[in-house]
Amino acid sequence: MRRLALVVALAAACKPAPATTTTPEKSAAAAPRAVDEELAAVADRLDPGPQPPLHEVLPTWLKGKVEAVLTGDPKSKKVMAEAREAITAWDKVNSQDPAAMLQTTLVFARGLILAERAVTAGSDDPELLAALTKAYRVVHSLRMLQRSALFGQMLHLGVELARKEAQVEARQIEEVVAALGQAVQRAPALHMHATARMLREHPNHPEVPEVLVRASQAKVEAQQYAEGVALRRLAIERKGERATGSDFAALMGVCHSALDPACAEAARKEAEARGPGEPGDDKAAAFKKRLADLDATLAKVRRALELEQATELAAQLERGHLLANLDRLSDAQKIFAALAAAHPNDARPQTGLGVVAMQRDFDFVGVTRHVRAARKMANHDRLYYEVALGTVPPMMLAEAMAELAQTSDVKLTDLDARFDEVLELARGYRAHDPARAALLELLFTLAREAVPKILAKQREAALAVVRKLPDKAMALTRKFPESRDAWRLVFSSSRLAADPRKARLLADAPLPASLQQDPDLRVQQVRAQLDAALMWEDGELLLTAVKSAMSLPAEVDADTAAIIRATVDAIAGREGEKASLQRAIDAFAALAERKTGKDQALALNNAAMAVAFSGDIPAAMSILERAAQADKEDVTAFYNMSALAYRMQAREGLAEVFAKVAGASTIAGIRLNSRAFLVTLADAGQGDVAVTREEFAASLASEEDGEFRGRVPLGRWGVVEQGEFKVSLGYSTALGLIILDEVVPRWWLVVPAPAMDSLLAARAKGTKKGEKPAKGEKPAKP
Repeated sequence: MRRLALVVALAAACKPAPATTTTPEKSAAAAPRAVDEELAAVADRLDPGPQPPLHEVLPTWLKGKVEAVLTGDPKSKKVMAEAREAITAWDKVNSQDPAAMLQTTLVFARGLILAERAVTAGSDDPELLAALTKAYRVVHSLRMLQRSALFGQMLHLGVELARKEAQVEARQIEEVVAALGQAVQRAPALHMHATARMLREHPNHPEVPEVLVRASQAKVEAQQYAEGVALRRLAIERKGERATGSDFAALMGVCHSALDPACAEAARKEAEARGPGEPGDDKAAAFKKRLADLDATLAKVRRALELEQATELAAQLERGHLLANLDRLSDAQKIFAALAAAHPNDARPQTGLGVVAMQRDFDFVGVTRHVRAARKMANHDRLYYEVALGTVPPMMLAEAMAELAQTSDVKLTDLDARFDEVLELARGYRAHDPARAALLELLFTLAREAVPKILAKQREAALAVVRKLPDKAMALTRKFPESRDAWRLVFSSSRLAADPRKARLLADAPLPASLQQDPDLRVQQVRAQLDAALMWEDGELLLTAVKSAMSLPAEVDADTAAIIRATVDAIAGREGEKASLQRAIDAFAALAERKTGKDQALALNNAAMAVAFSGDIPAAMSILERAAQADKEDVTAFYNMSALAYRMQAREGLAEVFAKVAGASTIAGIRLNSRAFLVTLADAGQGDVAVTREEFAASLASEEDGEFRGRVPLGRWGVVEQGEFKVSLGYSTALGLIILDEVVPRWWLVVPAPAMDSLLAARAKGTKKGEKPAKGEKPAKP
């Protein structure tokens, strides 16, 4: 949670709007409201009484900044509409993109402040009150996200933005962080008070059922299960004929948390009778699966009740995990704590406590404390190893990073001891999952060899260790041919191969029959094939990638398949295949309509370039302008606009743009092509020929020195790749041990610099005898 709340400061100061805080006053002429006695009684039961607005927790200096920009009538229709829309925008938050999530958070925070100011000034607008019940739920949920890696990235972006734009000092950051902690704690009471006002003042409003649903969710989280069931039932009653089978399925879930099988059975009967409420075979199939999952959960409820009086250790452990699975975390913790005290040398109760800590608030520190306490105990079962392997290595990395941040010394204390710990866990895991254990031992062993070299800045030695990974991963598939993890490692590590033939063999390695229709592995393989084809300019492998793209299993995510197919279509279309090009244009345009932020910018850029490949450069320019607006941090669209302007014989200002892009882009291929364009412009009289050629040569050498993949992708086929290596371990109470190992490429369509081929040829020709020329400098057409 550290650092986020600066977002609130930025949000509040984003743009001018409403007003000063006043005490709400009821109009003497106000007409008496209709009273719904049932809802009024619920309101009385829920209401903790009036609460200070959430933004009152802001530090004095920040509150002053907020008040300075919020002027005018806080109850104006325009301001209240803005507040409602800003809060509702959270429903569309892109949880995969930290930058986009930050922007949505900025909008949300501003909307929350505007809404609170309007209510404090006397507004009783029902839609605004309903929006506030949603907003307070979101704020309280931040307690669950504070240790999330994605959330951490978003917070880092927020702090950097605050430091850059607002020149916030470290002391002020600490004050805002403390304020956010208070806000999270106070949100539930504010939620209940806003709910109570809504029920009293607007009992007939159509938003009342959803307000009751949110109150039910809050009560279940607070372990007030009977109240949670009552509120969910009341929400259904208030919907009347509008209630669907999905509403009753949700009630069934609340009944499970309450350990009430009879309630769950009655809700299931009604859910099945009413159906999903939406037409279509896909909706019916999804609803059927949902009911099946709920039936499985109901079986757990019954089993937990059966074991209520059990005294045997195994039975009590089972009940503790069942209760944790049913979100009865306090009950589960009591059981595991009692068992840990009664059986101090048994690892299983400590493992249970770790599971509860993870499920309650992603507390990796707490989980690691429990599994490390159990290290020398007896009865290490599969769950112990999965929880430990999913938490100890990430914590070990966090500890190392914290240690490095506090000292300039590149040495880490107890490095061998740290690796001994995780390797011991991997070896113990062999008895439960030999294939995954072998993969983890491989990763930990190579890391143990490479880390000291990385810390000592011995780049070539470290890279040599890392480049052992593809062959060792391939060896794992021969030992464990049906290991999905091993095959994922083969495909992701294929980018490390420094030889084009090896890269092709790895990316095109045949999957065993049992895995040939695995959706995830097929996606990983075609991504590896296309990346290798672009990196090494391998036309044969490109054809293989095209075939793989066109035969992806139907279960592959629709957008993922569309991006892959549109990219290979665009490459073919650039070479004159009109039908392929039109498919690419249509696919990227459709993706742009569904995406936001960076993903939308990528889709718009690629749609524009496909249009440009068709010859309509003015239309492409218009789309590129939209791409630049969608992600103002990325400069690829500016590169392409400048490259297309060059094709249209424009020259003025291009040298300055390409120079800025070369310095600002995060993509090696864009940086190099920008430098190559500067050479082209210099040859035409706009720049110093010798200087621009020297700068290109220096840039290429620098990119090659810093590249850990087999080769720097040059973009000569009109595509540059921005890949993100995702390698991590984690534990989920739903999925168990998670081994994340994949590369998620972002393929950008671009205009290759016309001088790139001649610059590379001149470099190869000028290579001195005895030196090794860069690979792949002879262009190959796709």
